[in-house]
Amino acid sequence: MLGRRRAGSSSSPPPKTPHAEGLPPQPPAGLTTVVTDAGGQEVVAVSQFVAQLDEAARKRLDSMNQRLRWLEQQMETLEAEVGKASTAD
Repeated sequence: MLGRRRAGSSSSPPPKTPHAEGLPPQPPAGLTTVVTDAGGQEVVAVSQFVAQLDEAARKRLDSMNQRLRWLEQQMETLEAEVGKASTAD
């Protein structure tokens, strides 16, 4: 029949797996994540990676929130000064 192959008649070799080429076997998808830092590589569980990411995001948001509050205070001060200057004329 056209378009069908018989079992065992494949002319191409089977695909190579990573550890067949001398590389270490890959963990199942989603169970570990590799996080690289300046000191090398460290394998971290996904839950640890998410916790670290969450902590870093919270720190950045807190920093941005503090900066936004400072900018709002500056705007209020400037608005008050402009209001005083416009009423003094």
